[in-house]
Amino acid sequence: MKTNFSVPMIFIGLLLMIVISSVSYGQDSISQKSQMLDIKLQLLDSKLDLLDTKMKLWEAKPKELDIRLTELNTKVKELDFDPQQMTKKLNEVDSMLRANQSAVQQAENQPEMAKEEIVASVPEFNPVYNSAIMLDPVRLLEGTFCLSYERILNTRFSVNLSAMATYSTTQGLSNYYFTNQSFAYFDSNSRQYQTYVGEVMSGGGFNIQFRNYLLANHPGRRTSPLGLYAAPQFQYRNMKITGFKQEMQETEPGVYKMTDVQVVQHLNIYAGGVVVGMKIPLFKVLALDIFAGGNIRLCEYTNEKGFTKYKDWFNVDFSGVSPVAGIALGILK
Repeated sequence: MKTNFSVPMIFIGLLLMIVISSVSYGQDSISQKSQMLDIKLQLLDSKLDLLDTKMKLWEAKPKELDIRLTELNTKVKELDFDPQQMTKKLNEVDSMLRANQSAVQQAENQPEMAKEEIVASVPEFNPVYNSAIMLDPVRLLEGTFCLSYERILNTRFSVNLSAMATYSTTQGLSNYYFTNQSFAYFDSNSRQYQTYVGEVMSGGGFNIQFRNYLLANHPGRRTSPLGLYAAPQFQYRNMKITGFKQEMQETEPGVYKMTDVQVVQHLNIYAGGVVVGMKIPLFKVLALDIFAGGNIRLCEYTNEKGFTKYKDWFNVDFSGVSPVAGIALGILK
């Protein structure tokens, strides 16, 4: 009996459990669906808000565009220019561009010039100089330092002034020139010239020239102070010659002895003549002056009357016609 009662009870219990579980499961599924529905509604609200915002933006953009267009129209109206004048300027620029293009085409169509012709067509640059400072190295062999300054007056004429300072002895560069001099003085007692041995020859002087550049007026020729020139000149020098001579002097009564007696002479030299020269530029900075000509020299000693006579032309106290030649090197300015 107990067994038969227990089986139905077990069955009923299982059935109750199934019913209760199904009810609880149904309740859970309903709650989940309600939550999902709420989330979807929230998303829908968000989309509606976004749509509303976009609509407002679309409504605001045309207004902003209108404002900007109004500003642009205002600025264009404020611009002050003449359209006709602007069109005229554009037409001028266009015509200039067309002219340049036609010139380029003509240049390209012309035959190419030879390299020599191009070089020949380029004009040579000739700088203009106003003065020149020159040194005569030939006179250094005489023991004379000669420095000259030339100043142009115009394209054809210039003035050249030279200063000379002399100190010549048997030593140094002037040895050959000095040792070949024949020194003599006029003895008023014997009315004859007495020779003596020179020691020192010193002094100074100047030389002035008025130069005429002969080819300055020819086209393509160089102007002063460059080129071929002819110049009259005048020179003056004052020289002091010191030496000694030996003569018999009575040192004691009845006793004669050869002694050295100092001789001092002052010589004035006047010279005038004409020179012809050529001044050549070197490296556009230096100049080489080569000249030659002739002078009439007149020399006199201060303690003698008249000009010297019968002197060798190589002598410093020579009077007569003498040749002139030299080379000078200097700077162009």
